[in-house]
Amino acid sequence: MTFSISRRRFGALASAATASVLFPQGAFAQAKTLTALGHRVHQTAATTGPGGDATEGFRKANGAAVNWVTFGDVNAVHERLLREASLSETSIDVAYLVNGRAVPRNLQLFEPLDALMKQAPIEAFDDFAPGLLAPLKVGDALHGIPVRHATNALIYNEALLEERGVTRLPTTFEELVELARKLTFKREDGTQVYGLAFTAVFASNFLTLARCLGGDYMTSDGKIVAAEPPMVKTLTLLADFYKAGVLPRNFATVNNEEITTWMQQGRAAMTINPFARLVTYNDPSKGKYGGRFKSLLPPMAADLAGKVAFAPTVEFWSLMIPKNARQKPLSWEFIRALSSKAGATAMALNGNGPTRISTYADEKLKAAMPYAADEAAALKASRIHLPAFDEQARAHDIFIEETQAAVLGRKPAQQAMDDATARVKPLLG
Repeated sequence: MTFSISRRRFGALASAATASVLFPQGAFAQAKTLTALGHRVHQTAATTGPGGDATEGFRKANGAAVNWVTFGDVNAVHERLLREASLSETSIDVAYLVNGRAVPRNLQLFEPLDALMKQAPIEAFDDFAPGLLAPLKVGDALHGIPVRHATNALIYNEALLEERGVTRLPTTFEELVELARKLTFKREDGTQVYGLAFTAVFASNFLTLARCLGGDYMTSDGKIVAAEPPMVKTLTLLADFYKAGVLPRNFATVNNEEITTWMQQGRAAMTINPFARLVTYNDPSKGKYGGRFKSLLPPMAADLAGKVAFAPTVEFWSLMIPKNARQKPLSWEFIRALSSKAGATAMALNGNGPTRISTYADEKLKAAMPYAADEAAALKASRIHLPAFDEQARAHDIFIEETQAAVLGRKPAQQAMDDATARVKPLLG
């Protein structure tokens, strides 16, 4: 095998060789430090677990240490990040940004990556789920690389299906509706079992069902479609579910921890949650149903099956380089390392939601995640719950407020979505 080395590359190699002579390995590593800002789970996923330390190759290849600056709160991460990125200069070299904060105003604080990508490409870039890349662009410029996701699925307790005599999974949305009704019952000991339970504070949960009917709050290009028939039909159905007891009476206030307890205790038969929740639900030490929870991509309505593809809702984090960062080439190498096939697999084995489709084919991952094939299919077709715009958070809260009013019977579904549309429209600017 022969190699062709440019004069510039030869000079860089010679400089690196000289540096390794002048500086002992420990001193050299300490002389170059990359500072990464994110949530604590990002550091854990990148460095700890069965997959090993995904940053090791980067550190050795670049003679660099990684200084992690982490918080346990998503808002705290972004408050620090956006403040740092607005300064004339920052000590933050690379940072994690959640898609809900990837609005144009914020994205423009981060380095466009196309030139860096051209100089040192990311491995198999077409392997990333397409629904995760579009939200990171301003115009044609890409400002981040997705590295962690949570995609929603319908999670069900197969033991409860057996208990109710259900022998086949629904293949249409209409069959799913009937299944939810059938799984709503009271045991002989008086325990109420709900056919469906999910938290009512996330738009993504409602959209998981609405998209089965072709519904949405907004389209990817920013058009409000909440008051159109598919979304109204979904909320009318959920209002009927609430009235019939398919949904719990405290639907508006139940949180994810309570949902987890209900699922593990057999008090709820189905829920909408990210695939990763299956690990917790199937923990045999937490209830008698360990190993009996499975995932299902919600089926489309019969008249849409084969015509419109289901788009699961997804939330994701991306790695970004602040425009005012001081070590951009080093930051890019860190991103390339964590987003490589090896990096994605290592982090996935550590519990990270991989953003590469091919990662799910890894045999170790499939052994750890029996639902890997389902999640890969869901991720490939996924789409974020709302498009990015500066007032997205306020719009989300309005949609949820009006949605809850419809489900709880305080307003007809059509009026609720008409009101939501009227309230959100001025926020689009």
